[in-house]
Amino acid sequence: MPKKVSSKRGNSSSVKNTDASLKIPKRYSLSTAVKESHGHPIYCVAFSPHVHITDDDSNANTASCFATVGGSYATIYEVINNDTSKALPIQGQPLTARQIYKDVDNGELFYTCAFGGRGVGTPLGYDAVGIVVAEEESNDTSTSGKKSSNSHDKNIIYFGEKKQQNNLKKPVKRQKQHDTHKNEIDTKESQQCQFFLPHYATQNGPPLLCLGGTRGIIKVIDTCRRSLFMTLSGHGNDITDLKFSPANEWLLLSASKDETIRLWNLQRGVCVAVFTGHNAHRGQALSVSWHLTGTKFVSCGMDNMIKLWRVYDDDNTNDNKERRKCGPVEKALRNSQNVVPNGCISSDKNKKMDDGQDRALETTKFETYFQQFPYFSTNKAHINYVDCVQFVGDLILSKSIDNKVVLWKPIFDNDADQRIVYTMNRVPSDILYLREFLLENCGSWFIRFESPPPYHHLLALGNQVGEVKIWHIGNDEKHQKYFCNLTTTSNGWFGTTGKAVNDQSTIRMVAFNPHGPSLVAVKDDSTVWMWDAAMK
Repeated sequence: MPKKVSSKRGNSSSVKNTDASLKIPKRYSLSTAVKESHGHPIYCVAFSPHVHITDDDSNANTASCFATVGGSYATIYEVINNDTSKALPIQGQPLTARQIYKDVDNGELFYTCAFGGRGVGTPLGYDAVGIVVAEEESNDTSTSGKKSSNSHDKNIIYFGEKKQQNNLKKPVKRQKQHDTHKNEIDTKESQQCQFFLPHYATQNGPPLLCLGGTRGIIKVIDTCRRSLFMTLSGHGNDITDLKFSPANEWLLLSASKDETIRLWNLQRGVCVAVFTGHNAHRGQALSVSWHLTGTKFVSCGMDNMIKLWRVYDDDNTNDNKERRKCGPVEKALRNSQNVVPNGCISSDKNKKMDDGQDRALETTKFETYFQQFPYFSTNKAHINYVDCVQFVGDLILSKSIDNKVVLWKPIFDNDADQRIVYTMNRVPSDILYLREFLLENCGSWFIRFESPPPYHHLLALGNQVGEVKIWHIGNDEKHQKYFCNLTTTSNGWFGTTGKAVNDQSTIRMVAFNPHGPSLVAVKDDSTVWMWDAAMK
């Protein structure tokens, strides 16, 4: 069993060398690479917002976790965060696969993943609870190659039911804990068969892992119990992106091929709002990004449009939150906190039956709000599909398949314009073009960049020939060229046996470690690559 670890929220008090995040790395050194054996393209990589503190008396280190998705598989890796002020040797950083999940529905193909909410109990690394863990087959190992250090973990955790995954109309389901004495009312075992609402008292573990793909259903995994926690149904087609709010870990955005964006309250398992209609996207919604305040978000899609949507008003502070009149989406969010799904029981000690048992709560009906009008909408940044977008402060970075990333600012006549509920004829669309980042071999769609918050001083993006290029956003040049070019050459990493590795296969996504010096990229050839930054 892996060493016990403790979980902490990834803030400045729990991460070493926070000042180093303000500096630009001098170089990146290839640390490690692994090949996942499922053989599917890996479309997404996402870091957990939490760090784990190892119980080492002499040298306490922080460890970050990230997840990748390919085919019907999801793999969680762990990486130790090193000192960014020291130059790291090449091939000096191990990459450990801690958990491997597989959906039993072989027709599922995951495109995106995200960490958010909270699991129950202990941090990542403990034994499974109440589920069956099957041994891996000899021809389906988690990773291969002499540079991988994950040989100790040879279990695949299977989840889901085929009937459940194929039925898009079924309501939210929560995983029941296993119990053979569910008919005995007075025992503790019988209480384990009930559904408990997630709340901060019991949900104090690391984040839940959310997966989305071709089935249009969000699968929520509890990484502590190593089991399916719930599913969220509503989308009518592929899910292309998932993003949790930086201000509320229970609020989840999902973009879909069905041309809609949905806002979920994961704590209650309900869809709060659907952003669709006359002035919404008229093509596949491909990417979403929250503003750092969590009050608004930006979306883009195959209709060449980029749209800004409001969840809270910009002046939503604790001082005036209750006094002012809230908007329709915010009102729906507040109402969603009163939702009680079927079968749930109260965790409030004051709500007990006469015999001392927990009182079952009545189901609360909830009406999902439909929002048709963004407060900004433009097609002036790009002339083709827009497949990735991100807030950079109040500015916006967007990428299209026309081989460029653009930094721009939406233009409003005045500050009040941003708080008006527009009709279809009054939505602002003018932009101020600020900067362009020159790309090469990046004409394929669904290649996603990242600029690490909160300072956004870097921009990293892969391409179709297996390269990752890094730009300094703060450079004064209008047309910028990358300052670092990372290649994915497989010589010596995956041995001479097994499937051949295509060094020039497409890099689908890159992600910066929010708690350490790592940069991770995932490719179409099922490989995961990690580089470490050096400040000297």
